[in-house]
Amino acid sequence: MRSAFEVIFLAFSLLICTHASTSSSRGSITWLKFQSSVVVKLDTPGYPFWLMDKANAPMMHAQAEKFYWETDRPSAILLNLTMSEDSKTLLINHQPILPLADYNAPPVIEAYQVPADITQAQIKGLLEMGLLRRHWEGLTLAWRYLALDYDRLVWSDPRTGPYMNHEPTLRFRVMGIGAHSRNDVLEVEKQKVLHVTLSDRKHGSSDAPDRSYGITNIELMDVEESYRYPPAPTMEPEHAKCTSWSWKCPDSGWYRGEDNAPPYRFIWRSRFDGYGRISSLRHRVYRKMHVFKEIWGTAGPAMLISFAILMGIALTMMAVAVPLKKHYGRRERIARGLAEDDRLLGNDGREMYLDDFEEKEEIPPPLPQRPNVQRSEDMLVDLRTTRES
Repeated sequence: MRSAFEVIFLAFSLLICTHASTSSSRGSITWLKFQSSVVVKLDTPGYPFWLMDKANAPMMHAQAEKFYWETDRPSAILLNLTMSEDSKTLLINHQPILPLADYNAPPVIEAYQVPADITQAQIKGLLEMGLLRRHWEGLTLAWRYLALDYDRLVWSDPRTGPYMNHEPTLRFRVMGIGAHSRNDVLEVEKQKVLHVTLSDRKHGSSDAPDRSYGITNIELMDVEESYRYPPAPTMEPEHAKCTSWSWKCPDSGWYRGEDNAPPYRFIWRSRFDGYGRISSLRHRVYRKMHVFKEIWGTAGPAMLISFAILMGIALTMMAVAVPLKKHYGRRERIARGLAEDDRLLGNDGREMYLDDFEEKEEIPPPLPQRPNVQRSEDMLVDLRTTRES
């Protein structure tokens, strides 16, 4: 019974692999590990294939822009789809794509360019060289390393869940390609859309801690067929300019009736950085917070030490100044009290306490004491008698 079940399971697995490998007409799908790792060759019609002057090109890729020239040879890019070690996240070229690590700051995805007519044997040779494992990062190679602008739309995105028996489907389309300082927008109608379907092998909830996903289906479809169901426009509508009046400047309308929908679908590299949507209020706030954290991380200890020293000096000065002020204030009050009571200063002590900038009021000297003369008794004098005499 067990052997029969294993045979059926193996046949089912081969059927899935065969379906995934034959569902593409213009792309190539190379499985590396069942339901866990696969390489997809995605054609890029209309984009030039770059050749390099190997004889004169410098070793470092960042310095080799002038040593590439474009040709009319059909081109493609390699996308390495892998499941994370915990089987909870789908990665494209080592970047989380389903679900995203941060929905507010989508990742920058880069891919190697290859000729469109490359064979699976040649792809496996590139894998053995370690190109897709970034072993030659930053070095000049025959295959050009390109940055992608992409359209990401997910059926039953985990962010909008939870779901039972979760089977999300990623629709991934390349909208533009950047090489060094050059950026090109691809023609929509000529491109293929990559469909990747995952399935929860635990058949539980999409937010369960023991969930485990596997890649069960891969297809390359035409744009019109891809966005027919669920219906979705292929072109990005014109949006108002993103300003700080909006917190995120989201792409709205792609996930109908879902309050917790992903904020962005069309990921243009010129619109995003590590802090999110450029020019949005959230971007400005997070960028300033990051700058503050960097300043605090580098100068924070020195600032704390300086503050502690200054506070120590200030507290010491206060500890010395307050008792001195009280001491001299007490002496002053005693001196003023003695001067006012005993007139030891001769001028009632007021002149001493006048401000130097005030006009001192002239105080007349005290009158001398009158001599001690005995007063005669009061009498009446007849003035008429006095005059006649």
